[in-house]
Amino acid sequence: MLGKEAELIIAKAEEEAKQIEKENASKASKQAEEQFETIKLKITRNASAEVEKAEFEARSAEMIEKKRIIEIVKEKVKQKIKDIDDTQYIKIIDEKISKYKEEKNVEILLPKKGYKEIKEIATSYGMTVLEETDDFEAGVIVKCGNIEYNYDFEENMECMKEEIEKEIDTILFKN
Repeated sequence: MLGKEAELIIAKAEEEAKQIEKENASKASKQAEEQFETIKLKITRNASAEVEKAEFEARSAEMIEKKRIIEIVKEKVKQKIKDIDDTQYIKIIDEKISKYKEEKNVEILLPKKGYKEIKEIATSYGMTVLEETDDFEAGVIVKCGNIEYNYDFEENMECMKEEIEKEIDTILFKN
């Protein structure tokens, strides 16, 4: 009987050992799974951060390039205004000053460009033309009493800078 009791004790011990081994394997598996999930989460976060960083850098580079292109277009527009032929230029200035031909005591300030021809038109409207100026290259300044209307092409472009840039952006980069 003693042999049987020993066998039962051994069997019970083996069963407990198997149970402990099973629990340890389960714990190890759980720990490995937790470590795997932690590493996976860390890698996912790092990858997301890298993707966000790359997207930000791409958007930033795109914005810089768009701004560069917009500046090129603005410079070309400025050059086109400077290169406008005399007939068209005089016509544009005539359109600006003719609005004031019914006003009294109108003075006109002109640059050298088209001075003589525009002076003749302005005087025919009864306006006083001041001496030519180097303050601006193209356009006209109309003085009606204390009010001054600035049609300096360069100045007007600067005042409308944001609107012009938005318009160029809309035209060139329609999404």
